Amino acid sequence: MAGYKRNQDSFQASNLNDNGNNSIATNNSEAQPKKRRHLENNDKESICWKYFEPFKVPSENGTITKCTISGCTTRYIWCGSTSNLVGHLKKKHGITKSSTSSTTSTVNSINSEPEINLPLLKFIVSSGAPFSIVDNLKSAGFVNPIIELSTSNIIEDQINKAYNRLFPQLKLKAQQETSITVSIHETDARFSKSYIVITCNWLTKDFELHKILLLANEWYSDMEENNDFFGDTINALEKWELTNLKFYSDYGNFGWFDFDPFTDFEDNYHNLIPLCMNKYSYFNDLFNLIQRTLKLWARENVYTQEMFGIIKAIKNATDNLCDVIRFLTNDTVKREIQNMQIAFNYPTINCDVCIYHKIAFIKLMEKPFMQLVNNYDSYEVAIIREKGKCFKELKLDSLPFDIFPKLLQLFKPLENITCRCHNISTKEYTDLVDKIVMNADNMFKELQFSDNLEHKILKSFLTSFPLYIDLYAKKLALFLDPRSNPDKISTIIIKCALEKCKSYYLKNIFSDDLDKSIQAANKELKCYINRPQSSLDGDINPYEWWQGSKQMLPGLAALAREYLPTLTVDKEDPAKNMDKFIKIHNQDMAGRIAFLQYNMKYIDLYL
Repeated sequence: MAGYKRNQDSFQASNLNDNGNNSIATNNSEAQPKKRRHLENNDKESICWKYFEPFKVPSENGTITKCTISGCTTRYIWCGSTSNLVGHLKKKHGITKSSTSSTTSTVNSINSEPEINLPLLKFIVSSGAPFSIVDNLKSAGFVNPIIELSTSNIIEDQINKAYNRLFPQLKLKAQQETSITVSIHETDARFSKSYIVITCNWLTKDFELHKILLLANEWYSDMEENNDFFGDTINALEKWELTNLKFYSDYGNFGWFDFDPFTDFEDNYHNLIPLCMNKYSYFNDLFNLIQRTLKLWARENVYTQEMFGIIKAIKNATDNLCDVIRFLTNDTVKREIQNMQIAFNYPTINCDVCIYHKIAFIKLMEKPFMQLVNNYDSYEVAIIREKGKCFKELKLDSLPFDIFPKLLQLFKPLENITCRCHNISTKEYTDLVDKIVMNADNMFKELQFSDNLEHKILKSFLTSFPLYIDLYAKKLALFLDPRSNPDKISTIIIKCALEKCKSYYLKNIFSDDLDKSIQAANKELKCYINRPQSSLDGDINPYEWWQGSKQMLPGLAALAREYLPTLTVDKEDPAKNMDKFIKIHNQDMAGRIAFLQYNMKYIDLYL
């Protein structure tokens, strides 16, 4: 009966888009000419379809396909040839057929290795007993001595083989998902040693929950040696090559994990949303709030073709803000600016640390900055020629300076908050963010209709609130749990869900049609809020509910896949036996046993 009830509570009606013109058309393979069928047979196994939208036979006018690698927004009109797609993967992501085939060949070659003694392996891994226990059992008469069992050395070899088989399989499985949540643990004081433990979880397209252990390792808790902790974390994530990380939570004594110092050369982790569990202060959140918000807004709206150029410029400016400030405050550059034939008084930057005052300074420097960038090749000064060319290539001459005062008005509550580091409580943090959200609402109401592009950008940015970080991410996840009471959800969270649902339609259904995307998102959100009250039953499985409702609520279902896993992260240490393992085995072997123990359910599936 419970299963019947869940299916009954799920939305099984037709797609929200009642108008047939609004749905995505799919070609009937039987109606395709022979050439098209031949193309499908030859091309569907191409490397590109692992990283681009699922393979479809192209229509007569081509089919839009987009790169699914996290953070990439490249789209192509595909008419049958995969040359551009393969070239993009090689140039932008360093992915080639040989690099992927090496992973595949590794998996295939592993599968051809001698069989592993699974019962013995499971016994050793689950019990955490020393390898010598097998010989002890035999000599004590618990095992028939005629039966040949592995010695300690052979068991160690079995552990290594099992790890080497399971790791690439789980790695490939995790890489193929769209969004993953990572949990970073520092073990507590009950252990004689300290350990770093990293797990991740995600929901598949069929809303099946997967949780795996990425790393279990010893580290030194002395403050001067904390680099071991951060370095191990980065090394583990790089080993798994996960470019689809969405959230991360930490359970440590260090406040929160900051990826920025480690990602000067990588974009993989810049957009990670922190879900900090043991946070003593929210200062870091506020310090990075403006920059993170601008970057996330740019990422969500990059599919709006009309605004693409300016959005790209804003994202580049956000990424290179410190570089721009250093350039404009360079003594040589200042002398050149003072020699310009423009009415200009060189301003003083009130604070060269916080983002708020950097934006205020750049706004005042608009005229000389634009002149330096647009005419960089006419200067003999090396730094102007070098940096001017760089900023030109980054499209910073397209920055919408007219909206800078509006940004400063929006973030006014932060004006004197992030200039110096100090503790900020949860209440202070919430109050400040709520003030910014209120500013966004008031400014949006005051906007007059205009076709001006900068006006549209400001409107888009204001409607993108609330923010997609920490505080609201947790509440949004609770909203997407079908057992939650919609009457108890704040309007801010509903607005956030609406904005992200709109982005889904804009990106996947109504390319570059903002009005249709807003209408579809509003309709879907209303349908979800007014869902049958029986779905509030605590016995409902939220994953089964969304699996049954994803056709009716595609935008929110996509959100649920991203956000619901944040509610299932391990709050307790997921590798409780590490202290026992490390006493018996060396660190590498202890980590491998912990890996196999936590991921035990996948052993039968892949070994």
